[in-house]
Order: sequence, then C-alpha cells, then structure tokens
Amino acid sequence: MRPLASSDPAGLNPAYTHKVAETTEELVPHLAEYRFSMTSSEVGSSVVGVRGALGYRFEKVCDGWITEMQHLMVLQGAEGGAINSAYSMTQWESFDGSQYRFRMRDYLDGVQVDEVVGDAVRKADKVLVTYEVPVEVTEELPADTMFPTQHTVTLLKRAMDGDKFANDLVFDGSGDTPTNRVAAVISAAKKSINTANDTDGIAKSPFHSLNLAYYPLGAAENGPSTEIAVDFGDNGVAHELRMNYGSFSVRGVLQKVTRIPAPECG
Repeated sequence: MRPLASSDPAGLNPAYTHKVAETTEELVPHLAEYRFSMTSSEVGSSVVGVRGALGYRFEKVCDGWITEMQHLMVLQGAEGGAINSAYSMTQWESFDGSQYRFRMRDYLDGVQVDEVVGDAVRKADKVLVTYEVPVEVTEELPADTMFPTQHTVTLLKRAMDGDKFANDLVFDGSGDTPTNRVAAVISAAKKSINTANDTDGIAKSPFHSLNLAYYPLGAAENGPSTEIAVDFGDNGVAHELRMNYGSFSVRGVLQKVTRIPAPECG
C-alpha cells in the first residue's frame, strides 16, 4: 500500500480534496454477502441459468479505503454444460482520491486466465497509470478521471442533493476496458425493504437506485459494454445489484452485512 501524501499531493484544488475526504467520512466500513440468480434470459441465449455469490469488504485504514471483492458465477449453458466464472479484485484508494492501487484476477473453471496489477496517481493535468502485470506499461488519462470510491462518493452526494443524471470518466483497472464514461440515472430516495441479516442496522437507511451504463473510453459510439443498477444506501451500503449481460440478466440480493470497526490511527 502507498502512504497518503502530504497536503494537496498531486497539485489538486485543496477545496476539492477536502470535500472528497469530508464526504467519505459518511461511508460505513462493512463486510457484505450477496446471492445472485437469473432474472431473465432471451430466447436463443446460450445461458439459461445462473447462480452465484459475491463477498464484499469495504474497510477504512489509516491512509485510505481498501475494497475487496470475490465474485463467483455458475453459468448453465443451453446445451447442458456449466461454466464456473470467478473474479477477484483488491483496491486501495487514498481519502482524497489522488492515489489508487489495484489487483484483479479472472478465473475460468478454477484456472486463472487473467491478472492485472498496477497503480494510478492524479497529477495536476492528468492521471498517470502504471501497470506492473501483465506487462509493464504507462498510460495517461484525462485529468477529470475518477477512481471507484471517489466516483461512488460523488454519485451518493449527487443523489442526496437531488440530482437525476451524471456522466463521469472512471478508471478501475479491471478487464479489457478499465476506463469508462459512466452515465448514471439517479432515483429519488426510497425506503429500505431488504431482509438481510443486519445486526448493526446499517442496511436500514434510505437508498437511491443508480442505473449505470459503462461506455469504454474511445469506443462510446458502440454503446455501453455493461449496464448495472445498484441500490445504494446513503452510507455506502449496497442493498441490491442488477446486471444486464445482453442476452440475460441477474440480480444480487444482500444476504448479510456487518460493520467493520474503524482503525486506531495515531
């Protein structure tokens, strides 16, 4: 992990970095479990059944946020065969959104088929991404590119401010298209109705449905590569996820969520 740099480490506007750090204080560190099932499948789809699970950890450490995801999907084929698809992601992001480190792994039927490792630093006029795996290469992104937690915080603030739409450039380091223009449609606040095992009561707050369409940087004219809807509580706890894969759709429902204690920092 990289230490949080001193005040305004990347030449950012100090008011902006303070605003991001202040807003992240409202997020609740937590450990969550989701169960996935198919909600629809088009005629002729090669996938006729889905089951899966997602383990999610969002933890506050002394110099930023750590996010860990373990996602498993079993796809039932129309011809009777099944494919086990697994994905893991570990991210660290500084509180002010100036630094980001990521590691992603993809597995197919238990065999690792892809791995991406790298970090990104926000400069005054660009975002500089350095990959370590699979190859050592450096990439420059526009200065307004956001990192994942920074983007979530921004969307939640817009939701609470009553905004209905958003359009942001986001880099997360994953997949073939790690940088996307993310178009969001934001609902009004809704009352929580989930029945998750929630001993700390952190999934009981009102939530906003965020419908997100991901347009790969440089290829937006081809339409979104991914469409995801997330029911986000105002404290950052996701109550439900819905993913559209084109010929089929799945739903992930929160099963259990637990608060993670804040760290003791000097």
